[in-house]
Amino acid sequence: MEYNQTLDSTWALVDYKPDMGVRDLEERMAPSTLEIGRKCYKLDKDQKYVEYMAWSFYMSFTRTLGILLYDVKFKGERILYELSMQEATAQYGGNQPKAANTVYQDTYYSLGTDMDTLIEGFDCPWADMNFPLSRHRTAASNDYGFSNLGTVKGVALIVRAIATIGNNDYMFDYSSHIDGSLEVIFRASGYLQSSFYYPDQAKWGPRIQQAPQGSLHNHILSFKGDFDIIGTRNSLRVSDLVSKNQSLPWFPELGEFSQMEMEIYDIETERQFNWAPNNQAMYTILNYNETNAWGEPRGCRIVPGRSNIHLSILDSPWSLKNCEFAKSHLAVTRQHDNEPYANSFQNINLPHAPQQDFARFFDGESVENEDLVLWFNLGMHHFTRSEDVPVTLYTEAYSSIVFSPQNFFDRAQDGDLLNRRWMEVDTEGVLEYETYGVPLLTCGLMFEEPVEGLTGVVEM
Repeated sequence: MEYNQTLDSTWALVDYKPDMGVRDLEERMAPSTLEIGRKCYKLDKDQKYVEYMAWSFYMSFTRTLGILLYDVKFKGERILYELSMQEATAQYGGNQPKAANTVYQDTYYSLGTDMDTLIEGFDCPWADMNFPLSRHRTAASNDYGFSNLGTVKGVALIVRAIATIGNNDYMFDYSSHIDGSLEVIFRASGYLQSSFYYPDQAKWGPRIQQAPQGSLHNHILSFKGDFDIIGTRNSLRVSDLVSKNQSLPWFPELGEFSQMEMEIYDIETERQFNWAPNNQAMYTILNYNETNAWGEPRGCRIVPGRSNIHLSILDSPWSLKNCEFAKSHLAVTRQHDNEPYANSFQNINLPHAPQQDFARFFDGESVENEDLVLWFNLGMHHFTRSEDVPVTLYTEAYSSIVFSPQNFFDRAQDGDLLNRRWMEVDTEGVLEYETYGVPLLTCGLMFEEPVEGLTGVVEM
C-alpha cells in the first residue's frame, strides 16, 4: 500500500487511521486482565499511605521529580527509606546544530507538573501478572500420569504515573510483587525530535517519512535507592561468576576442566561501576548484622532487567560535567543529608560547572557497614525507525530493574498465599483438588458487598 504523508498535521495524531486497512474483529474490546471482586490494597488518601499483601509505603510528590516512595517495608521490615526518580536525560547526535548539541534534563521543565490523567482500562493497569508466581508438577509416580501439581497466582500492585514532557510521554511503574520483589519499570512514547533527511547522513538515523530523519539519541532515567536493609548498617557485596580449571576425584579421566564458581568481595569505598559483561556478577545490598535461619546475611539482590544502559557519550561538551550520574550503570555512596539529589534542575544550563556536582559525592568514604545509597540508571538507545511515526511505541522503548530478596527470608515467600491450587492423585487414581476457599470469580461476582478495611480506600 502506497503511503503519502498528509500536508496537514493529521498524520502525526494518535487517532484511528482507516487508510491502514481493517483488522478482523477489531471492533470488539480487546482482552483485559480484570480486577474482579474486592480491592486487595488499602490506601489512606490523606497520609498517602499504602498497604498491599504485606507491603507498606508512603508516597510523596514534588513538582520537579514527580512520585517518590518512602519507608518501603515488606512484612514489617524496612527495605528502602527512599526510592525516587532523579533525572530524565536525553542526548542526541546529528549533523545539524539542533541535533548535535541537544541534551535534555527534563526536571528543568518541572517533570512532576506534567503528570496528568490516566485513562482507565488503557493507561491504568490491573494487578494480574499473567503468569504464575510459582508452579511445579512432580514427575509421574503412578499409572495415572502425575502425583501432584501446585501453582500460585502471580499478582503485583503497580504505582504508575505518566509524564508528558514536551514531545515525550514517560511512563513510570513501581511494582510491588507478592514474593517481596520490587520492580522499577520505565517506558517511553511520544514524538521524535527529527532532522531533515539527507541520504549521506544515515549514520545518525534513517529516513522515517517524506522529509524527516529520525535523530539518534539516548534516554537515561536516573534513580535513587536509599536502602535500609533492616537498619542502616549495610554493605554492597559482589559475587563474580568466574571460570576456574579444576580436577575432581570423581572424573579422573577428564583431568583439569573448567567449572564456574563465585569470587565474593565487598565494595569498600564510594564508586561508580557498570554491570559485569554477560551479567556474570550478582550485586547484593545486605546487612551482616542480621542473618536468616541458615546463618546467611539478609539482603536484597539488584537484578538487571531489560535495557539497563548509561550515556554512550561520556565527554560531550554539552554534558561534560552535569550528567555524571548518567555515565555509569550503577553507583554507591554513603548517605548524607547534604547529598539528597543526583542533579539540580539548573544543571542543564551549566554543563561545565554544575550547581549539583554528582562527581563530588565520590570522595573515598567507606561504604562497608554504612548507610548506603544506590544510584541506578534505566533507559534505551533509541535507534529510530519509521514505526516511530506518529509516536514511539511502549513495547520497544522499555527498561527495568528488580530488587529481590536474597536470603532475606528462610524460604520462598509464596507458601502463605491462599490464591493457589493444589492437585494430588493418590495410588487409586482419585484426584484431590484444593482451592483453599478462593474461588475463580466471574464477572457476575464483580459487585460483591465490600469488606470494611478492604475497600481500596480506608481510614487509618
